[in-house]
Amino acid sequence: MVLTASFAEIEPQEPSFDVPLFNITAKAGETAILPCSVQQLGSHWVAWLDPREKVLTARDQRIISDARISVERPFKDDWNLYIRDVEHSDAGKYMCQINTDPVKIKYVMLYVHEPPRIIEESSTSKKTAKEGDTVQLFCNATGIPEPTVTWYRRRSDINRQAKEVVGQNGEVLIIYNISRYCEDLYECVAVNGIQPAASKEIKVVVEFSPEIFLVPKRISQTIGKETILDCRITANPHIYSAWVRHEQEIENNYKYQIELYTEDNKNTITLSLRIKMIGHDDFGKYICRASNKLGKDEELVILSELVVRTEAPSTTADTFIQPTTRHNYIDPHDSSWKGGHEDQYFPPWSHGYQNSPETYGRNNVVEPHYSAGLVHKFGSILNDNSSLKCDLISEVL
Repeated sequence: MVLTASFAEIEPQEPSFDVPLFNITAKAGETAILPCSVQQLGSHWVAWLDPREKVLTARDQRIISDARISVERPFKDDWNLYIRDVEHSDAGKYMCQINTDPVKIKYVMLYVHEPPRIIEESSTSKKTAKEGDTVQLFCNATGIPEPTVTWYRRRSDINRQAKEVVGQNGEVLIIYNISRYCEDLYECVAVNGIQPAASKEIKVVVEFSPEIFLVPKRISQTIGKETILDCRITANPHIYSAWVRHEQEIENNYKYQIELYTEDNKNTITLSLRIKMIGHDDFGKYICRASNKLGKDEELVILSELVVRTEAPSTTADTFIQPTTRHNYIDPHDSSWKGGHEDQYFPPWSHGYQNSPETYGRNNVVEPHYSAGLVHKFGSILNDNSSLKCDLISEVL
């Protein structure tokens, strides 16, 4: 008996990929890892091609000059393509190929995201405008995906660190009929979900002609005393300001002392005129003048002699005792008065007392109470307890 045996030939298995398609998202500047895992590779080999079908690697060797490219094999079946310092130009469809017949291909789609960036050359850094102009602020932002631009205003009259949203989202902020109360620091912030966000501060400066506020318009003082006249000037820019008498500019000397005070609002100054040892020749009109390239303004104050009369005491319980010391007399009907100096008081027949002079003492300033407020020259209302605000009307293109 002859025994024969036959052995079936075992055909080798074909190489295969784990998955045929893969999407990778990387942030610009980081390392992008494109995975490719092959089972049963056998005697075949793996190559990587870029989106332009240029061969990058063969087996585990880089065959191009770009040193950012390499093949990393953390496990036996892995043929991962590493792209260091990845750029947006690297984005596209890569191919991991096995040299079978026909060739087997795994596609890896690379998306490269870029954080927002503001293009300085085409964005506004500082904007100077005249009151009443229409102002456009540009914030040209780029990034992948396309960023959203939000506008903020940093309020200098509140807290420079606090900010409020203005307008709508977009790269151009338009402010119509801008006023001095819109002058501030504005900020655009670009966000696209990729950190960090980009931001840019834009200084908006509003120029306007001078406005003068004299408080009060009339003042009285006795001979031999001194008094102070305050002229509050709001302007941008501040070019010229002076006290004038008989059409002659007043200068510092033995009779006059001029001092300049700045306020928190850099557009407002106080020009103070101290008149010493008042005589008959000092009574009359004093003019405060200011001008800049946009216009000029002036206001008049009248200094007159104060004659203190002694009146017979009243028998009523509300008798007012005339102070024996001499004071500046402020016209109670002058509604522009918002403050004063030492030795100024309101007589008993004036309305608007919050407290009597006796309550404060004879040499203290008595603050009057006003409910209507002051009328600004542009028609806005300037109340004691409120400040003029910028009514920001904006659009975004």
